[in-house]
Amino acid sequence: MGFLVSTMKTQLFVLLLFVVSFATVNGQYTQEEMQRILSKSSPGELLRENSQLLLVANYYQSIQVIDRLLEMEPDNANYNYRKGYALLFSQSQYEQALPYLEKAVKNVKKLYDASSEKETAAPVDVYYYLGKCYHQNETLDKATEFYQKYLESSTSKNALYPWAELGITQVENAQKELKNPKNYELKNLGAVINTEAPEFSPVVSLDGSALFFTARRLWKNGLNKDMKDLNTNHYWEDIYVSYKNLNNTWSDPALLEFCQSGQNEATVSVSMDERKIYVYNDVSGNGDIYFSEFKGNQFQQIQAADIKKLNSKFWEPHLTVTPDGQTMLFVSDRAGGYGGRDIYRMVKLPDGNWSEPVNLGPEVNSEFDEDAPFLAMDNKTLYFASNGTKSMGGFDIFMSVQDENGNWSPAINMGVPLNSTGDDIFYTTTMDGTTGYLTSFRNGGFGEKDIYEVKNNETGKQGISVLKGEIVVAGNRPLPQDLSVTVSCLNCGNKTSVTLYPRVRDGVYFSRLEKCREYELVYAYGENETEFYKEKITTKCDTEFEEIHSRALLRLDDMTIIPFMKYHLKGNISDFADQTPVGKATVEFLSVDGELLEKHSTSSEGLFTSALLDSSFFGDPIHFMVKVSKDGYLTQQFEVNETLGEKAVIDLAYLIDKPDVGKELSKVLKLNPIYFDLDKSTIRQDAKVELDKIVQIMNDNPSVRIELGSHTDCRGSANYNLALSERRAKASADYIRKKISDPSRISGKGYGESKLVNNCPCEDEVVSECSEEEHQANRRTEFRIIE
Repeated sequence: MGFLVSTMKTQLFVLLLFVVSFATVNGQYTQEEMQRILSKSSPGELLRENSQLLLVANYYQSIQVIDRLLEMEPDNANYNYRKGYALLFSQSQYEQALPYLEKAVKNVKKLYDASSEKETAAPVDVYYYLGKCYHQNETLDKATEFYQKYLESSTSKNALYPWAELGITQVENAQKELKNPKNYELKNLGAVINTEAPEFSPVVSLDGSALFFTARRLWKNGLNKDMKDLNTNHYWEDIYVSYKNLNNTWSDPALLEFCQSGQNEATVSVSMDERKIYVYNDVSGNGDIYFSEFKGNQFQQIQAADIKKLNSKFWEPHLTVTPDGQTMLFVSDRAGGYGGRDIYRMVKLPDGNWSEPVNLGPEVNSEFDEDAPFLAMDNKTLYFASNGTKSMGGFDIFMSVQDENGNWSPAINMGVPLNSTGDDIFYTTTMDGTTGYLTSFRNGGFGEKDIYEVKNNETGKQGISVLKGEIVVAGNRPLPQDLSVTVSCLNCGNKTSVTLYPRVRDGVYFSRLEKCREYELVYAYGENETEFYKEKITTKCDTEFEEIHSRALLRLDDMTIIPFMKYHLKGNISDFADQTPVGKATVEFLSVDGELLEKHSTSSEGLFTSALLDSSFFGDPIHFMVKVSKDGYLTQQFEVNETLGEKAVIDLAYLIDKPDVGKELSKVLKLNPIYFDLDKSTIRQDAKVELDKIVQIMNDNPSVRIELGSHTDCRGSANYNLALSERRAKASADYIRKKISDPSRISGKGYGESKLVNNCPCEDEVVSECSEEEHQANRRTEFRIIE
């Protein structure tokens, strides 16, 4: 979307001020053509090529050309200026541009001749661009110094003059804001989401479970490897989605189906039900709003939004629709605004059409650029980005609140650390307003633009009521896409109602509710919207944030809602040898990370109960460990990993054994056979899983000593089999030794074929008639307690 350089869309590189006297090229070269130009062109020809490439915004190849000239004259201020300029405009690489511009300002000339190959000075514009680099690097005194130098060396007629004045104002804002940081917690989303390439324009789902965003990266299948934007040498913009895992981390992002390798598609906004995604696309005009609908379990090809007065011959880079679908905010640089890009509003009319666009006015829009509006769940708190006189530098996130008369409050800069002296834009939040996501280009990131998470402790939770409904289909069957829920207010003056469609991926839906009101939820399906279930809910009359949960379990066979069951967890502990109950055993419930969740003691009948599942629901995954210990018994751990279904009682039954000398643990621990590759003693991945069970029991029972015995079948010579089994026993024991505190507690011994468990001899001339399964029984690993 190019928002970083678009903030200076009216700026013109000084090269545009003269008429190019040589043939116009198409603006890009193949790699072979570029190598020929670099190797065979004279300095004058290279300079003309650089000028032409800059004119068509081919910054990447212009840098290749200027690098060749810098090899010849590294101190040439003209060349250094051009390199710094291209770096700044190609990828906003202010840190890389800085040393070149610092060298260029050592030789500045007002009557700079961009067309002359003899020109060795830099134009006065270099003062502005150097100030911009210092500004973004938070070297604020130097930023002011060079902004001022530009103003002193230039006139108000120059295109950069108002931007230099703005820069000085923004530096003053930054100095004030940096001294008074706000109560935000800012976190880079890390390497799963962010890369060295740009990631931007995040749109978070209302419950924070999904993140849609734009990235310029190589596809996993590599099909876009030859498709790059020569302006930046980045891949074209594509849209990805990542979902939050159970451990609160983001999943590997998935590319959306409609993305094409040779054009820009950027996230703009996503409908509340995630069935429509609005996309910025620049295949026509200056760039317009498109959309894609989710049908047949995938997003369809994008098409231009058919909303009257939305797209125009001007630039429309952004749009957002409120969760209730009744208000649309969009951005345009069309004529009649306050200057640059402005934010406009349209509302849904009774006939289903959209109203005429209305500019949000001077409290929001300025003579500079505003972009990326997002209206919070309360339908009155507006977050947007502005690069105006209240910003700290580039775009900052601002907030304005609409009153009951439709007027917007003066926009407030949301401050540090949410904002920085670089571009901060595309802020969206979850439904309670406390968690937001934004794009920022600041020090310490992974690449040019990164996505950050913001914990907003400054403004607090919004004082609204929100319904979060969920429809779970019994048997984990897919949710019907034609199922709807109509939410109607029963005691509101205008009897409002809204029809919602659950998210296909998880059956979740949302609705903003009025305080102190009663609502009816009506479930329906099919083209005729056949009603099959109703439910009533009531909101509180306070001013606090309220989240109402409604969960419905749907049985598809007869389209009926069945009650959610209450889950109970109980169990019993018995002796492994004689199955008798084990009383007064300690039962500990642990997370998979080892955190203690609950602790119980069994009754004299070996029974225990737990409240661990009291707040769990149908379809919830449960994953924890059960640790059982008692004097005179081996302490053992058992894994519980399943998804809650139609069985209300989860009954755990465990057998624990005594640590008698000579006890063979493979059966006690239900170990799978430990396999080795032919004639190998290297521990395989499947064997590690079984050996880790021995590690666990040795760590839980620090006084137990174990002998690991490795056996072979009869095939092969006795000496060979003995040597092979000894190597395997040693490798297995060594694996365990590395994971226990006292390595001497485990020993390994190879027995070869000396202890067959069945009558399968094949020594000398004896030919065994045993099956492969019988031979496998002899190729075993045993773990015997020796102390």
